[in-house]
Amino acid sequence: MKRAKCSSTARKRREVGSLASILSSVLLLLLALAPLAAQQDDILGGLELDLEPNSPDELLPAIVEPGLSLRAIPPQPKPTPPPQPLPFYRLNWLQTIQKVQLPWEPVPPDPSRFRPVAINEPPIGLYPRVFRPGVFEIYPWFGLAQSFDSNVNLTPKNPIADFYVTPRIGLEFQLGTPDSVYNEFYDTILALHGKYEGWADVYYENPDLSAFNQTLELDARIGRSSAIWRPYFSYSDQTGSNLLLAELVNRTKRVRLQGGVIGEYKFTELVGGNQVFSVFRLDHPNPTYINYVTWHTRQEISYRFLNNLRGTFWSAGRFTQPGVGSAASEILLGLGILGKPDSRIYTELRLGWDFLHLEGQVPGRWNLSGVRFNGWSTFDWGPRFRLTLRYDRDYVFNETEENDNYVSTLLQTRGEFYLGGNWYVTPYLGFSLQEFETSHRVAVQWRPELEVAYALPGNLYPGDSRIFAKLAYNTSYTIIGEAEPIENWRFSFGMNWKF
Repeated sequence: MKRAKCSSTARKRREVGSLASILSSVLLLLLALAPLAAQQDDILGGLELDLEPNSPDELLPAIVEPGLSLRAIPPQPKPTPPPQPLPFYRLNWLQTIQKVQLPWEPVPPDPSRFRPVAINEPPIGLYPRVFRPGVFEIYPWFGLAQSFDSNVNLTPKNPIADFYVTPRIGLEFQLGTPDSVYNEFYDTILALHGKYEGWADVYYENPDLSAFNQTLELDARIGRSSAIWRPYFSYSDQTGSNLLLAELVNRTKRVRLQGGVIGEYKFTELVGGNQVFSVFRLDHPNPTYINYVTWHTRQEISYRFLNNLRGTFWSAGRFTQPGVGSAASEILLGLGILGKPDSRIYTELRLGWDFLHLEGQVPGRWNLSGVRFNGWSTFDWGPRFRLTLRYDRDYVFNETEENDNYVSTLLQTRGEFYLGGNWYVTPYLGFSLQEFETSHRVAVQWRPELEVAYALPGNLYPGDSRIFAKLAYNTSYTIIGEAEPIENWRFSFGMNWKF
């Protein structure tokens, strides 16, 4: 009888996992490819044509009339940054937990394409970010927020509810020419960008839950012609709970270190490529949690088949060694699409297959090799509204249960409405499906949020200086297997000021 029940559970789990993979893959392919129809009327627009080269005996303006420059028309000054409205950038932006997440994949915008003049970063917001002109610039900021959390530790029983205050300070600097849509050229071969942020969560009724958090990020640029290398380093020391990631449910201290280098190469006007080499380490001072180290590399070749759209072939290798349990080796292969299939849309989608190999013999373990994808898309539906979608499916190591790792399918959507007069409304919805390796559980998390904000004057950091109020709800429950549901409400209001 028990064997029949286990067999039935396994069939349900396989059906749910297979259906989730198929539906997610079909949805993402339609999302990335459907807008191509909108471009058919302008399919040749912007393509580089073969023109007759200049004659060596050409009469330039400076030869015909002394005092003129080599151009008959004087160069126009650079456009000034756009005025309000102002954007918000982070997709996961809830106060105090906005950076509690798995290591981000440090790739530049459209990484398969080498751009010798400017990195046109499609903004997650209504306008791109603006830097002050100058070889060396410093940007400090501070903020203060008051919040209430109905389940601080995200536990299924005996939740702890409390008010807490969050003061924060930060400093950012830019040495050399920044990567910005407002730069016509890279003026410096070398550039360095850095950011530090520190903040404290101070609880009123439970002071033992109070914690100081900090993050440090450094990234550089070397080169500007046929090749660019981008070394980077990040460090974070944070105590927090989860945002749609199962292994971060419990509130505990986590220390993360990540470093690597990205290489961008231009082979021809149509063919480009990049490389990523990185290492990531996760540590917990609490010995009941599982630490691990991950080495990762990705190689990518792309081809521009339309003026603003590129296809890419990518392969990746990843090895993860946990402090407890079996290590995992992964080989990933896939295809992708990157660019603007329509003038109102920017999209990145990498879709592939993960060949997963686990060391050791663990009874009852499922083989979680299968479909993997990641990327994001933005839709500009007019000057007052932008919609952003993020999608990701990956194999994740469990922090709390030995060898019970899981495949997480994470989908997020965020809209930004500009109401006029510097007022914004920003709704957000996140959904996560987790399929576990040895317990065979299938769990679901979803989180809606709503922010109302007033953007303070200033255009160097659009939308970061603001007064805001946020309301969020988070729930997690198991649809196959046994586990108690978790619920949490959070309300926060405060202000951030950058100058």
